[in-house]
Parts: sequence; C-alpha cells; structure tokens
Amino acid sequence: MTDREIKILTDRLIPRPQKIEFRDGNEFLICDNCMVTLKLPRDAENCAALAGKLFSAYWQSVPEIRLETLPETLNCDESYKINISENILEISANGKTALLNAMKTLRQLAEVQRGTERVSGYFLVQCDIDDFPALAFRGIHLCIFPETPLWDIEKQLRIAAYHKFNYAVIEPWGVFPFESHPEFVWKDKQLDKAALKRLITLGKELGITLVPQLNLLGHASASRSITGKHAVLSYEPKLQPLFEPEGWSWCLTNPETRKVLTGLVLELCEFFDGPPFFHIGCDEADNIATCRDCRRKELKSLVKEHICYFHDLLAQRNTRLIMWHDMLITKGDPRWKGYTACGLPEHQLGELYRELPRDIIIADWQYRDPETLPEDADPDWPVAKFFKQENFDVLVCPWLNWQGIVRQGKMAAERKLAGMLETTWHIFHDRRETAIHCAAAAAAWNPETLPEDTLSNRLALAQHTRQVDWDMEAGEYIKTGWCQYQLTPGVHPIQEF
Repeated sequence: MTDREIKILTDRLIPRPQKIEFRDGNEFLICDNCMVTLKLPRDAENCAALAGKLFSAYWQSVPEIRLETLPETLNCDESYKINISENILEISANGKTALLNAMKTLRQLAEVQRGTERVSGYFLVQCDIDDFPALAFRGIHLCIFPETPLWDIEKQLRIAAYHKFNYAVIEPWGVFPFESHPEFVWKDKQLDKAALKRLITLGKELGITLVPQLNLLGHASASRSITGKHAVLSYEPKLQPLFEPEGWSWCLTNPETRKVLTGLVLELCEFFDGPPFFHIGCDEADNIATCRDCRRKELKSLVKEHICYFHDLLAQRNTRLIMWHDMLITKGDPRWKGYTACGLPEHQLGELYRELPRDIIIADWQYRDPETLPEDADPDWPVAKFFKQENFDVLVCPWLNWQGIVRQGKMAAERKLAGMLETTWHIFHDRRETAIHCAAAAAAWNPETLPEDTLSNRLALAQHTRQVDWDMEAGEYIKTGWCQYQLTPGVHPIQEF
C-alpha cells in the first residue's frame, strides 16, 4: 500500500488510533452473513446484540457474529484491537465501552462499494489496530443558551461521542426549569426537560456521560455580562438579597442563598441520574463580596466554607466536584504571567487552595498557545503543573487555539493529569469547529499524532457530521452540517433596483 493511500485512510480517522498498520489484499466486505469474531471478557453482557445493532445502523447488514473469550485483559477498560483480513473481522474489546470505541473507528474507516448509483454495500481495507486513550477524562463543555435548540446540543453530543469523548459538561444558562425554585429560569425560554432527559439517556447509549454545571460563585446572573440580562432579577427584583448588588455573584453571607443553591444542586443531581461529577463553576467572580455584609467578612473564609459545603453535599452522593481554577490564583502574580488568573490582590484568595479538599478537580482554562506569551513568561503551563504538584486532579481546558489544544493534551498525557475538558461556549458553528472536534479529540485520545489544521481535517469532520445527520434523520437545512447557515441571516446579498 502506497504512502498516499495510507495518508488518505488515516486522514479519515478522528482521533487516529495509537497503532494502525494497513495491508495490501482484498477488502473485507460488510454484508449479510459476513464473519465477525468478538473477543470479550466472560462477564461482557449484551455485546453481541450491541454489535449487531450497530452493523444494522451503520451499514444495513446482519453479520454472523462468533463470540470468543478474550485471552488477556487489554490496556484499560476502553482499549480495543481490530484485525481485518479478507474473510474475517476480529474485534477484541474489554467490554461495552471498548466495543463502542472499536465500532466508531470501523465506521470512520469503512467505504462504500464503487461503480453504482446507489449504495450497494461497504468494505474495510485489511489492517491491524491497537488502540487506547491517552487521557481517562475526555470531556467537552456545552452551553445551553436561551438561543440554543436542543437538537443542536444533540448533534454536538453525537459528534463528540463519535470522536471518543466520554464526558460532556452541560451548562444551562438560565433555561433549566427548576421545580424547587421556578423563579430561576427565563420565563419564555425554558428548555424541554423531557427532551434534555432523552439526551442524558442517549449519551449513555453513545458512551458519553452528561455532567451538570451550576455556577455557585460568579456568573450568578445565568447570562453573559455583556448583555446586561439577569435570568432571575430581570423578572424577580424581590430576590435581590440572594445576590451581590450588581447581581453577578452570589451573596455568601445570606443563609438563604445556600438554601436556594442546595435545592438547585440537588435537583440537577437527581435529574442527571446521580452523575459522577458536578461542575460548580467559580470563575470570574469579579465583584464578589461587595454587599455590606460580605465586604465586612474575611473573603477566604466565606469562599472556603461555601465550596466545602457543596463538596461535602456532593460527596454524600458519590459525586466529585469540578471547579474552574482562576479565582484560586492571583492576577499580577509573576508566576502566572500570560496565563488566566482572575483573583484580585484585594480578594486574598491566593492561599485558599491549601484549605480545600484534594479530591476537588481543578479545571484549568487556558485559551492561548505558549508561543504567543511574553518572553519572560513560563512556557510550560505553570498553572496545571502547580495544582498537580499540590495533589489536585487537573483537567486542561483549552478553547479554539489549535496548537494550544494539541500541546495541552500532550502535556496532560506526559504529566499524567486527570484529562481534558474542551470548552465551546458560543462557538461551534463555523470553521473553528475543527479545532473543537479534531484537535481536541486527538489531544485527548492520541496527542502524539499532533494533527495540523488542514483541509483534510475539515473534510473528515464534514463526513462524520453527515453520518450524524443520518443518525438524527436531519430533515431541515438548518440542522445539517456544523454551520446552521452559509450566510449570516440578515446580511444576505440583495439585489437593489
């Protein structure tokens, strides 16, 4: 097989497997009664049925599946091996999750038969694959804004799962209709809870666990600061005592604040089926402790008690707390020059980390590439390194910078950090989608591949997005592709007479 053929085939794979070797020879035809051998642990239940279901969904075929006992445990629970010859497809997997990973790779590798107008079948080239993830936690952060349709979130979840992300942090921005406190939602922008519940269930089927987020320090308006909106106070001025005067942060001295937030947290925990993690935000609390009562207290004690209370509340439910890093380090400290630090010197929170439980997961959001830093800045991701040395599990959290994403993933693997949480915010509807879904997928699964931002990545992502469109039976123009529109509504070219 030529180098050009190998490049064409590997360019289709997001993320690329750890090891893949292609061979010449006749292809394996995916068709009814094709021979598929599954090597699984003895206690792997329903995997044969799952494989049959996916063969039908992906390639409209019913294979002959032969089960064998996996002779040895593979690298980790998500590890799999594939051997494809002319007459047999052999998949070795540690269980359901690993089998899902193997099937995702096969779907990306499969090609339709040539020479016909309509699909007559699919084939796989001969190869050997040995694959496993570099990072255990491979997450994507998705916001549900009032303007965000849930079908859009479903598409993002499906693409992320297809690219082997295994967690999705879901942050509703004032759209979750809480039963415990119905005032905490935009009255005319409530999401459909049944539809969101369906996505939680769908995630389990796809191999991606949904994790709730509720901001418990800043971002209390459940709205972006540049809009002047407030999901609660725009409608309910009577609830002002729960917030600092500007409404951006919660009032930590008011005991009613904790009662309300406890109800919201527990309701989300229950709705998300007792998730393994809960993200409490805690970033960019710029005007924290500005009311009369809070500003007269020691802020470090207030914040410590607040975070530890919710840590213990969640720990009782076997749920680990995730929080952003930026209020725990001080802006202007030369150690963090060029990196994100939002704690102000007057906050005096720079030593708070010493008093926090070490099973809190620190989410270190850094959106730059070290090559763009000032000359005297540390180019070696000092924030993540610092919290790792202080015995916290750390998630690197990049955004749109392609090189920054890949390098943070490589650093996380080398330093054995907990994983990656790729952020998206309001950007996943233009060409920067490739950074989120190509670079981040590679960085979390196999950072050694160091992909570049190329047309090949974009075209591979386009193919995978079409496959997701088929799965969702997208029947409307706006629901296809990753851009809802080719031209921004309102500025379409017009003919002037």
